[in-house]
Amino acid sequence: METLQEKFSDDCIFKENLEENHYTTYSSYSYPGNYLALSRKGELRRGRRVNRNQASTHFLPRRRLW
Repeated sequence: METLQEKFSDDCIFKENLEENHYTTYSSYSYPGNYLALSRKGELRRGRRVNRNQASTHFLPRRRLW
């Protein structure tokens, strides 16, 4: 049985978008309109149930250390 780390596909590719509010969203490359989102408990939310305007899809951009 394969683990998640051993199975890489196009479903694992996300497009990074810098939004107007200076947060970053990640949308699926294979399924446009589906966004990566976390619940209040930190669990993954289903892509079809979220959109780019919901707070659960907004992530702070990663700071550069150099």
